[in-house]
Amino acid sequence: MSSVDMTGAEHDQEKKRLRVLAVHRYYWPDTPPYAAMLRRIVEHWRDEGHEVDVLSSQPSYKAGFKHERCPRHEGLNGVAVERLSLPNETGRPLVRIFNALRLGSVLLWKAITRRYDVIMISTAPPVLGGAAAALAARLTGARFIYHCMDIHPEVGRVSGEFRNPAVFTVLRALDNWSCRRADPVVVLSRDMEATFRERPGGAGLAISVLNNFSLPSERETPNELPFEWHPERLTVLFAGNIGRFQGLDTVIEAMERLKGREDIEFVLMGEGVAKAALEEKANALEVRVRFLGHQPVEVAKAAMQRADMGFVSLTPGMYRYAYPSKTMTYLEQGCPLLVMVEPESELAKDVSDREYGLCVQPGDAEALANQLSGLAGNRHLLPGMRLAAARKFEQAFSEDLVLEKWGELLVRPREEDLN
Repeated sequence: MSSVDMTGAEHDQEKKRLRVLAVHRYYWPDTPPYAAMLRRIVEHWRDEGHEVDVLSSQPSYKAGFKHERCPRHEGLNGVAVERLSLPNETGRPLVRIFNALRLGSVLLWKAITRRYDVIMISTAPPVLGGAAAALAARLTGARFIYHCMDIHPEVGRVSGEFRNPAVFTVLRALDNWSCRRADPVVVLSRDMEATFRERPGGAGLAISVLNNFSLPSERETPNELPFEWHPERLTVLFAGNIGRFQGLDTVIEAMERLKGREDIEFVLMGEGVAKAALEEKANALEVRVRFLGHQPVEVAKAAMQRADMGFVSLTPGMYRYAYPSKTMTYLEQGCPLLVMVEPESELAKDVSDREYGLCVQPGDAEALANQLSGLAGNRHLLPGMRLAAARKFEQAFSEDLVLEKWGELLVRPREEDLN
């Protein structure tokens, strides 16, 4: 049928069938959260009739983990996936740069040879990946969607990775160039949007605020946990990456103040670069903090259902550059939040206003200890918080709701076409 023979509705539908390239350093069945979330996004686009390719790498996220190789080219549930062989880059900055350049060069080649309507990339690899996708879109006329799960190089400056002022300036200028070509830059919070707006030229950026949904799991949530649980205690659960940006030293210091309280326990579930030092400190102080290591998503969700509070924390200032995505998974399980972020942050304000948890200042061990002690004596408040947590999830973070927004974002008119 030619376009002349189509009805107006059929012609509009035909125009919305897009060829899309989604790029991320990791893709399912690799283990970082975004690998699973991206799979849900692209499969939703496929269900809406679009042709979607994914460019990623062989599973390699966890160092020392026995990863099973996947085919280099694979049709996975109607999505064409290409995986490059890129080595693990944890703690290896030169390898990280090499991987980013390799991924970027293949991205450019695919874009030029395949001619996509839309190219989307997230912030892994940081800065260089976005620049490659922006360049590919500019050369081929594609629309560029920049999904900023965190903001670089600002995060790298906090971590010390980009502490050199000259390096930081060059990288931010490069990322600004990418952002100006994005339609839109997608961020997770109003705080992150404000950070972009404060950059030189940031007032003119096309920005959409679209937060994540709960981390998907492939298996049913089990009825039994593979480790001991103590329902008679007030149990606060941290589930996620035990890294440099969570400020978990404060947890150990707060629990040291509560050494005499056998009715309060903190559980840290996960792996990360800060875990060994935290575990050593907790053992030396003999505090009631348990380390469970990495667990499958379905086990983490089962623990969240049993926990009295889910702990969300960021080091000072980090709320401006990132939003802790574990938040949605806690809320999906009806788990109230104990958040350790600045009170002016969007997350802390929402937790307080909607009464699905409690807040403390980052680094304030005394305040955290007081909150835990007070909550242990008032556990009758928890059922109301649970209801509020579940309500917040359904209203803002359910998978169907967020995926519908991703579908609308993909097909909306370009900014340049509206001007």
